[in-house]
Amino acid sequence: MLKVKKYLAKPIDQLTSPLPSDCINQTPAFSVGGLDFAGPLYVNNFRELQKSYIVLFTCGVTRALHLELVSDMTTNSFLLDFRRLLGRRGSCKVIYSDNAKTFLKSKKEIENLSRILSQSMVKNFITKKRIIWKNIIERSPWWGGFYERLVRSVKESLHKILGKALLSFEEITTILTEIEAVLNLRPLSYV
Repeated sequence: MLKVKKYLAKPIDQLTSPLPSDCINQTPAFSVGGLDFAGPLYVNNFRELQKSYIVLFTCGVTRALHLELVSDMTTNSFLLDFRRLLGRRGSCKVIYSDNAKTFLKSKKEIENLSRILSQSMVKNFITKKRIIWKNIIERSPWWGGFYERLVRSVKESLHKILGKALLSFEEITTILTEIEAVLNLRPLSYV
């Protein structure tokens, strides 16, 4: 009788944790997003090889993608790239990222800027556009799954297109824009 219960028993279902509330509420595109670096890519710069990196912005709600190519992983170049994203895609309220030094320093600079600019009119502007930066747990990339999976898709597309070809910065930027368009053609919907 005991053996029959053992063989007829159903396996225990694993309880999945709820998705972050930021990612399940309908909001405008890129108001909640994840970002990550991918690379390095080697760029042909006047017969010299130069390392470049892809900055990948992913909408947390629709999983839309925005790709940018930067020449290095410094905080300054990332902040300029982030300003380009805000200029093209609109305001961003919540950002999820891993614990890369560039992202941590950028987060501190944005927080310092909002502390410095906390006077009357400027304070009202900053509080309206305030960006909440959330870092995933250190050394646990599966927490950033919604943008880490798209890193793989971008890299696969790049390998299929480029192979071992060395292109200029502008040519790779153009290819990244085309990859972004192709990946954004997949069904995008609210989670």
